[in-house]
Amino acid sequence: MTRLLRTAEEIEALLLQDVRGQRHCDKVEAIRIRPCQPCDDTNGANWKVATVDPGQASREFAGAAVMTAMDRLQREVSAIPWE
Repeated sequence: MTRLLRTAEEIEALLLQDVRGQRHCDKVEAIRIRPCQPCDDTNGANWKVATVDPGQASREFAGAAVMTAMDRLQREVSAIPWE
């Protein structure tokens, strides 16, 4: 399966949209990603979540939602290389 190429900002927006759609996570403020070497832990993707600002959302629910969204998106999307 070919991964879609997206900018870091686009991936962050996709993650945030996915996470905000999950239970008790509509108030998550921001998610930032960072580059990494593709490996099994990242499902072969060249990015991973660096920080999450849960805003007024529960940290527990936000953390679980981010992990779920990241796992799915890492299988589908690679970041356009950072400059």
